[in-house]
Amino acid sequence: GDTQLSLSSRVPGWAQDALLSQFLEQRFRYRDLEGWLKEIADGKLLVDGRVADATTRVHRGQSVTYTTDHREPEVELKVPVLYQDEDLAVINKPAMLPCHADGNFVRHTLAYQLRQSLGKLSLVHRLDRETSGIMLIARNKKTQRNMAEQFSQGVIEKTYLAVAHGQINSDFSARGSIGRASDSKITLRRAVVADDAPDAQQARTDFSVVRALPDRTLLRCEPRTGRTHQIRVHLTAAGHPLLGDKLYGRSDEQYLTFVHHVKAGGSANFSPDGQPGRQLLHAASLRFAHPTTGKRLFFEVEMPQDMQSETQDDAGR
Repeated sequence: GDTQLSLSSRVPGWAQDALLSQFLEQRFRYRDLEGWLKEIADGKLLVDGRVADATTRVHRGQSVTYTTDHREPEVELKVPVLYQDEDLAVINKPAMLPCHADGNFVRHTLAYQLRQSLGKLSLVHRLDRETSGIMLIARNKKTQRNMAEQFSQGVIEKTYLAVAHGQINSDFSARGSIGRASDSKITLRRAVVADDAPDAQQARTDFSVVRALPDRTLLRCEPRTGRTHQIRVHLTAAGHPLLGDKLYGRSDEQYLTFVHHVKAGGSANFSPDGQPGRQLLHAASLRFAHPTTGKRLFFEVEMPQDMQSETQDDAGR
């Protein structure tokens, strides 16, 4: 059901002397300017404890509080913990559960749910909301620093399983640099770009075929770098986007239709064209050195049921 939810935020330096509505639009993009002006008019925003109006300006360090009736989307909240000690935990994230608060997700997030059971923690890396699988959680600052270093040095080995469109018969390696997709109006969209493009980041993913079906292929993916949407972008550039991907392998219009559907309160498992309701990507294994003992640890989790059924020999037929 609905709950009353109060969210607070400190005004950063860049918003000094801005109109409250403009600060909110920049900082919390899940509502546009008009939407925020309506919330302000309804008396739902306080600045340092005082009810704000359309003319209110904000100053660095002030506290902005937003109170709203809130209904969170239903998602799987049980997060299996595969391993834990005082330094870290290794968990298996359910598909569709976001890592952090975003839009309508506030308590229905991985970070919030884990803090209820594990106490203080920080996520060292993220998985997209729709992606399932293995994640490493730091339970203190020392671990967080150590793990961030291992990630940046590329010594943490990650493998993913992905179900891609089309039949792929041989292993391949993708080496295209990744940057913003300049021909798209969606700021989130990345693409393989020229190595000398302004925001190009070198990237490499190795793909091996696990099972090739007539119209789809189960792949093992080993990203050698950690770029945003790397596996999804490399597969799209190869002509084999992920099955169920809402952004890649689709037009801007199709993606925006999905966003509009969710903002209007529709299910995030939205698939108008018979594809799976989520992108079929799963973080299958993780190998790293324990920050305290230095011992190499290896964890592996099997694909969730939706991916297993999409890769049976009679899938989708």
